[in-house]
Amino acid sequence: MAAVRHQKKSRSISETAPAPVINIAAGRMRYDALEPNRKVGIFAAVPNMSGQVNFTTAMQFARAMASTGLQECPFRFGVHVEVGKRGPDYARNCIVQAFLNESDSDWLVMWDDDQVVPDNWWMLCTVRDADVVSGLTPVWVANMDPETMLRVNNYGLDAQHRCFNLPMPDDKVTQPYRVPIVGTGCIAIRRRVFAPKPKGVGTAPFFFTHMPDRKVQAGEDINFSVECNRAGFVLAVHPQVRFGHMKQLELWQVEQYYQARKAMELAGKQVTDEQRLSIG
Repeated sequence: MAAVRHQKKSRSISETAPAPVINIAAGRMRYDALEPNRKVGIFAAVPNMSGQVNFTTAMQFARAMASTGLQECPFRFGVHVEVGKRGPDYARNCIVQAFLNESDSDWLVMWDDDQVVPDNWWMLCTVRDADVVSGLTPVWVANMDPETMLRVNNYGLDAQHRCFNLPMPDDKVTQPYRVPIVGTGCIAIRRRVFAPKPKGVGTAPFFFTHMPDRKVQAGEDINFSVECNRAGFVLAVHPQVRFGHMKQLELWQVEQYYQARKAMELAGKQVTDEQRLSIG
């Protein structure tokens, strides 16, 4: 009698539904793989349009690959650089395809090629009760009120459902917290998020939308977050994972920002959510 061969089921997309949110601060620092006795897989990727690799990215990639084989390391890492793909939405979608087709990792971690990567970047993948987790990184918005040009990439929604930058969390805030919108500059995404719609966001979830005059209405980060919310996924920020951000700036902008902040503080004023509205 011929032996029956059992074909191993593909792990391209997990069929497990998103776990209900009980407490975003509970169960921290636990590593649960999708299969028993298997290390959690992390696929770290960088959309790179310039062809140059940031030193901290190269260093973290090297450390990750060197750690994979160690028994005491709770993760197994894969690394990927997507070179020469423009614009950012297309580059991110190419990374999603590589993640799904070339790996069986549990998490996709993406950071931009101008990010300064901290040693604890992998902690984004330790938040059990969230599906998409962003680190904190500073952003510079030059075409808004000068006192609001320096911001951080965690976002809220106002009463009119407009996206705005939340203020920098206090140093006492150490546990991950939920947000409606995440930035994509330094982000970790569970594999199940890329399930076909409506259970997931699909395999090309990053895209821009435009107004009739072709101005950007919403960037790929906002649209990705909206799709995640529609599918019922949980978005969060880990305040202890802080990336640096390398930017070329006109230094007069820095002086303009400093003077505006100084004048605001002398007048006893504070920046409002209206002033921190995102341009998309």
